Amino acid sequence: MDKKLLIIDGLNLIRRFYAALESEQDLVRRVERAQSITIEALVKLAHQFNPSYAVVVFDSNGKTWRHNLYPEYKLGRVPMDDLLLESLPDFAKLFRFNHFPCLRLDGWEADDLIATLAVKAAHNNVTSYIVSTDKGFTQLLGDVRILQYDYFAKLGYDKIWVPGKYGVEPHQLVDYWALVGDTTNRIPGVKGIGPKTALTIISSFPTIEEIYANVTFFSERIQTMLAGGYEQCLQSRSLVALKTDVDVGVRLSQLRYTPKTES
Repeated sequence: MDKKLLIIDGLNLIRRFYAALESEQDLVRRVERAQSITIEALVKLAHQFNPSYAVVVFDSNGKTWRHNLYPEYKLGRVPMDDLLLESLPDFAKLFRFNHFPCLRLDGWEADDLIATLAVKAAHNNVTSYIVSTDKGFTQLLGDVRILQYDYFAKLGYDKIWVPGKYGVEPHQLVDYWALVGDTTNRIPGVKGIGPKTALTIISSFPTIEEIYANVTFFSERIQTMLAGGYEQCLQSRSLVALKTDVDVGVRLSQLRYTPKTES
């Protein structure tokens, strides 16, 4: 049987379930209901994918290297309700009780930990299924052993899906996003460059370095937009690129999944 690793973007799942319960006025009850629904979702996912290994990954508290590199990173994002934030350790305890290992590492976003786990698993010929709605993971889909699944839309994404969605291959996405920006995380692109213009540019030269080395190739309009934006593009690309070499401190064998049996 092919080995599979189920990687859950913990907060991505939890926050959406919690938001869907906004009609619940009792916040304690709202958190409890979110916990129950999230556990149900994890069990459904495990049944659906039948993984050999599983892990729920959480963000660390406080700032990460991206905030240090770019202080405006994620600035303005709606903060988590205090009660939900305080209850995250309880979510993790429930997940572990139901045999889902959890991972959190100080100073690191879940995205980088997830990317590292997926890439390392792929190197060991283990197929990873990343459960998240975060578009950032699509940059990893160039490897056929890394797939993404949107639990809410019930849609799976692979390397064939990416060009149809963005017009570029998975490995080109970080340069593409460096040009158009990432509004969700407040990462700037080049002013005036939208998806259509970015595709025109990248179809001629695929990386930021090559684009700026050949800037005179482009029309005066595009040259004007690109002017003076080289360093910003490099910084934006660094911010959107997921780290795949984090020392996560766990072995794949520690993430082995065994379904919880009913007592």
